[in-house]
Amino acid sequence: MPPEELARQDRERQQKANEMLQRLAQNSSKELARQERERQKARHERDEAMSDIYNVFEIRMIGRERVEEHDTIAFLLTPRRDAKPKTRAGDQIRHFSVRAWVSEDDHELVKLEAEAIDSLKSGLGVLAKLQEGARLSFLRRKVNGEVWLPAVVNYYGNVRVGLFVTLRRSGTSEFSGYRKYSVDTVEGFSRPK
Repeated sequence: MPPEELARQDRERQQKANEMLQRLAQNSSKELARQERERQKARHERDEAMSDIYNVFEIRMIGRERVEEHDTIAFLLTPRRDAKPKTRAGDQIRHFSVRAWVSEDDHELVKLEAEAIDSLKSGLGVLAKLQEGARLSFLRRKVNGEVWLPAVVNYYGNVRVGLFVTLRRSGTSEFSGYRKYSVDTVEGFSRPK
């Protein structure tokens, strides 16, 4: 690319950056208020979904087990018949029976197995219908003694799409080769003139 073209593109980008800084300076309080409203909305939705777990499931501790060299507590989550979830996610999870293993030391989810105990419909059952018996499991590992990351995900299920097509799918995804990186970032903005 010729140097003149590069210089022109740099000027255009600098001009756009300056315009953005001016807009932010003029509307900073409005923008901050909007961002705070979005954060509050997301937090409220997350809290509602977490509440639905306790509303939908009867949770029982069923014992202690060793999973991936970690001492865990095993739980059985059975949906209540009279559950009235508040969120869409809560409405969906009530169709599953779940077993979960939580690390005693870190209080982190180590393993989870879920099975559809009845069909889960989408679009009144016309668009799609996940058949009873579908299964999902995932396993997490503690990497470098610091953070829990996905290790293995397995799924199996039959989905009826539309009125006539049934898809049978299963698969496994394995995650490995995690590496620790250290990155330094420096940003600087100058006020427009």
